[in-house]
Amino acid sequence: MRPVYPKNSFLWLVVAFLLTGCQMEEDDLHTGVDPEIPNFQISNAFSPQTSNKRSTLKIGDPEIGKTFRHYTTSRIINRAVIPSECGATEFSRIQWEHFTALAADPLAMENFNFYTTLNLYAVRLGIGTDTFGEDGEFTRHVRKIEKDLERFWNMPDEIDVRGQHTTTLNDPEMLTEILWPLIADLESKDQLQPIVDEILQKNAESPLLPESPFFAADVFSSFNNMIVLGDGLIEMFSETEISEEVVWTGIFSHEWSHQIQMDYFFNWYPFGSFTSRPEETRHIELEADFFSAYYLTHKRGATYNWKKAEEFFDLFFQAGDCSFEFELHHGTPIQRMQAAKEGYLLAQAAQKKGHILTPEEVHDYFMQVALPKILPETNNL
Repeated sequence: MRPVYPKNSFLWLVVAFLLTGCQMEEDDLHTGVDPEIPNFQISNAFSPQTSNKRSTLKIGDPEIGKTFRHYTTSRIINRAVIPSECGATEFSRIQWEHFTALAADPLAMENFNFYTTLNLYAVRLGIGTDTFGEDGEFTRHVRKIEKDLERFWNMPDEIDVRGQHTTTLNDPEMLTEILWPLIADLESKDQLQPIVDEILQKNAESPLLPESPFFAADVFSSFNNMIVLGDGLIEMFSETEISEEVVWTGIFSHEWSHQIQMDYFFNWYPFGSFTSRPEETRHIELEADFFSAYYLTHKRGATYNWKKAEEFFDLFFQAGDCSFEFELHHGTPIQRMQAAKEGYLLAQAAQKKGHILTPEEVHDYFMQVALPKILPETNNL
């Protein structure tokens, strides 16, 4: 999920994800290995002021990444997305089922933009955002993972984590609080009662207002240190039969990884901003998958065992898409699974000593070791 506020175009995003169907080919992850973190080479040829001599640097060396970041990062990210083997996933099928049901309800479609806008404002205003899960059943789990992520990445009290719920749009008091700052020239909240009553009447007339998971499908990170976890998107992922705990933890840790990227934005991405091109979105999403897997499977992170790790890989496989030219292209299912596997392998290399790499070290490893495996076309840059 991109680390920006989403536009009200989620349905079109779903359609774009589902229009491509090609054959998929999965590769195997060899288990039972204890890989060592390899030293990686940085070519001084990236700098016009140096020779073509290559030097070997270890993770943690103070000079690591300087030449690489400034002369190569933008070249790798800007490499056009080359269509590869890809196909629809179980998650795509589930999204499509919910979409077709929504499209068959004229009242729901007529009010789609209005309802999604209301719920986006709800999370921005912090209305009904303190719980996670439809009935708050995952609140304790999310808060526990939040504390663990703060400790693991050394980011105490930095991120504001908020939940989003379809039930918010069926609560008279919450609807009033959402509408109050949005409508000008009102003298009191009592004047909002006719609007609230109209919304509740529409809810009663439609089987999908506001119950459709698309009305709580915002899952994103923002540059103001906020993460939003919408019940709807997590519900759809859970319908793939991946355990709900893994879905919540995997998506949360992925969005947290975007917060790390934002903290190092100008150092890691020399051009200073993303322009919503497929190759740029794919890059940051694959790196977030990598960071997330590193935390989830690390001995001092979420300590996922192999069974849960497999579910996590499947989660990000399901999240892939085949929209190679779409500005929100996140990477194909195979690429996203491979990114997660590479993060897992890096975490396994630390199992004996339990050392936690810094974000800079994890980023450098991703750029120089993992990314060329995930996207072989970058090998010769």
